[in-house]
Amino acid sequence: MKKNKLVLTVNIAVIAAILILNYFYQSNGFDFTLKCTCSGLFASLGLFNLVIAIKDKVSNLRFYVLMALGLVLAMLGDVLIGYDFIVGAGTFALGHVCFVIAYCFLQKIKGLDLAVSGVIFLGALLFLLLCPLLTFDVPVFKIVCIVYALIISTMLGKAIANFLREKNAFTALLALGSALFFFSDLMLVFDWFIGLWDWTSHACMGTYYPALCLMAFAMWLKMEKK
Repeated sequence: MKKNKLVLTVNIAVIAAILILNYFYQSNGFDFTLKCTCSGLFASLGLFNLVIAIKDKVSNLRFYVLMALGLVLAMLGDVLIGYDFIVGAGTFALGHVCFVIAYCFLQKIKGLDLAVSGVIFLGALLFLLLCPLLTFDVPVFKIVCIVYALIISTMLGKAIANFLREKNAFTALLALGSALFFFSDLMLVFDWFIGLWDWTSHACMGTYYPALCLMAFAMWLKMEKK
């Protein structure tokens, strides 16, 4: 019982630190050092929860491994995307693939997963192809965004379908985190390829870090649930 409380306290403390630092990160002109600190913290929290899961010899350890790997790849994507959009987006995409596979270890892929993911991707695809405000100075960026949209739509669709089949706090947390992640990436597209509004960068990062915090915390919640 004491160990469970300690693990919960660590999760809450790290998440609180991330959210506070996220505020200072945005209010200080999106300082790169603060960004790396925030990202390093959520990746560390994922690894911390993975170590606890290993020590507790939980069932379905593959879920925890893939979630932690996805969080680490998200951290690397944060660092790399500022230097090279394609490399950074590719790293993020690999992280999303890890999340999708992790969700599949919770529940196998069924028709509902494909249907929900397909609807979400169709909306994202139509937006990327038809929105007149979008400007891709480098044509390959549009292709990268479409592939990325397919992957993250699959992640969100799978999380929603898992929740619809098994409604509890754990699946709700993953669905909410995935939805915030999707919205954050949409705001990133607004910021990078439309660039008309100053608020989009804040909306992007204001939902991005809470999304990763929820996904890391869900690892603990699943252990507690078991």
